[in-house]
Parts: sequence; structure tokens; C-alpha cells
Amino acid sequence: MFRGRGFRTWTHVVAGACGIALLFLVVMVMAEAVIGEGARVTRAGLTVSAAAFLGYIGIAWLIRRDDARP
Repeated sequence: MFRGRGFRTWTHVVAGACGIALLFLVVMVMAEAVIGEGARVTRAGLTVSAAAFLGYIGIAWLIRRDDARP
């Protein structure tokens, strides 16, 4: 779609991964506020956030590796 332009530098990749992880953490805290006993950061929220971070890094690595091929 954009040929890996968004993943050109690792600084942008890590910044994007942090943004996505923070977004997932906020959603999990809001869900905890609605379902649980108040807005708290839980282990489940941290796990989902870490999974989002690692998933973003993994996909960026795959895209950068594919773009490096001649």
C-alpha cells in the first residue's frame, strides 16, 4: 500500500509501537472501568499492551526485511 515508507527507520517503528501499545492499554483500562471495580491498570491490560507492542515490532521487521530484498 505505502511500500514500507512508514517503517523506514527504527525510531518511527518504536514510536508507532509505543503508540499502539498505549492505545490498547487505554482501551483495557476503560473496559476495566466499565466491567470491573474502577479504572485500574491490570495484568491483563499490560499483557494485551505488550502483545500489541511486540506484534507491531514483528510486522515492521517483516515489512522492512521484505523491502530490503532486491
